[in-house]
Amino acid sequence: MGSASTLAAQARGYAKAAKDLEDSGDNERARQLYLKAAKLYNDAYSMTHDDIDRSTQRDLAEHLFSKAQALKGGAAQYSGGVKDKDNSSGTDESSLSKDDLVLKEIPKIGFSDIGGLENVKEEIRKAIIYPFSHKELYQMYGQKAGEGILLYGPPGCGKTMMAKAAAKECGADFISVKTSSIVSKWVGASEKNIKQAFETARQSKKAIIFFDEIDSVAGRRSESEDYAKRVVNELLAQMDGVDTADDDLLVLAATNEPWAIDSALRRPGRFSKLVFISEPDVDARAAIFSLNMEKRPISEDVDVRSLAKITESYSGADISAICKEAADIPLGEALKGGEARNIEMSDFKSVIEKRKPSILSWYIEANTSIKKTGETDVFSELVREEI
Repeated sequence: MGSASTLAAQARGYAKAAKDLEDSGDNERARQLYLKAAKLYNDAYSMTHDDIDRSTQRDLAEHLFSKAQALKGGAAQYSGGVKDKDNSSGTDESSLSKDDLVLKEIPKIGFSDIGGLENVKEEIRKAIIYPFSHKELYQMYGQKAGEGILLYGPPGCGKTMMAKAAAKECGADFISVKTSSIVSKWVGASEKNIKQAFETARQSKKAIIFFDEIDSVAGRRSESEDYAKRVVNELLAQMDGVDTADDDLLVLAATNEPWAIDSALRRPGRFSKLVFISEPDVDARAAIFSLNMEKRPISEDVDVRSLAKITESYSGADISAICKEAADIPLGEALKGGEARNIEMSDFKSVIEKRKPSILSWYIEANTSIKKTGETDVFSELVREEI
């Protein structure tokens, strides 16, 4: 998702195109574009901190949604409290389709494709893979095999990759839920989207349903608006409704802000297992460098192990960016008429000297936020006194 200003600009474009279609008499296409514009303004509203901008975007979203419903002859209710005419058709135009909400796939990447982080892999095996592969044993010993797993840690450190690898390891469909699409300001739509995501996962023979950036839909209810509280309540109900005896379904989520998630979701029976995904260790960094070098011309003097050692505290995303910027150096020379050459060790070192680890600022924010919540014992891995 882009910035609030970008989303608002896109919404203005859709609204203008909708007005032109409405003027030409093409009401159905105009209605669809009005709905898209309204949703974009809703998304911009949720991302904006300026009170004036928030009020404007909320009013525009309500106005455009009303215009869309007027073209159809019915309307839904906006969560801001404004009601339109009854929807005689009985359809809910504010709800998204299954394709808008989920991405169903069979991952191609497994644990063998991820270097290092062996302790994390074993934690995930115990929490995710073994309940699938040894279901009878879990049932025999009365162990619940369907509780949710929350992966948390700094951004760009492979939480989503780990989730996909877990799905491949246990041969399950990977149902990736687009949390940015779940949230809607129309009353009842967000809850229906949550329910639809779980229903889609239950249609698979074996599935892992994955919520990335779950903090965007599962914030603390004490700090949330009414519509956000209803989303958390629906998520709680759906997770409580996972029948571990009959459903071959595990719920997995990832977040950069675990302290922001409602505490009820972190109780036994829901996301009862928290797995910390730290920045990559030296083995993982070497593997990430190698992966990013595979399709690039690399000089023989490049020592992956040395690069891994001098990039302590760098995230996987940082390392990917380093490789891209190192490749830009000989590419730029060639574009200026120089002879094309391989990427050399000096190119990598030049980039690393100028680039600091991106996650250090995240740890500072994490320290401050966790101390405010009083959960330093829960997230002790994130509390670093030296920062």
